[in-house]
Amino acid sequence: MGHEELIPGNLRALARLLSVIEDFSQSHGRDPYTRELLGILRSWGYGESILLLAWDLGLVERYDDYCDEQSKRVCRFNRLSKRGREFLRHYNELLKLLSQ
Repeated sequence: MGHEELIPGNLRALARLLSVIEDFSQSHGRDPYTRELLGILRSWGYGESILLLAWDLGLVERYDDYCDEQSKRVCRFNRLSKRGREFLRHYNELLKLLSQ
């Protein structure tokens, strides 16, 4: 599967992905692992390509850890980077500006 290119149509998808990661982290007190994230997005193929694009752009940091305390299964977790939070802030400001 190839990575998506950064085109204007992908900006909305990137913003949605970052918002979902941020909302999940705030409500659950931990970062979502990739399967959880793609399930919430309800998009496996395109969602994964957007996630990899966000990672390539430095908007998301990915790390491996145990899925939970009882499990020995390792999952890949996703969290917003400083650049990702900045992207999301500017994206939301742009939407406010355009809606005036």
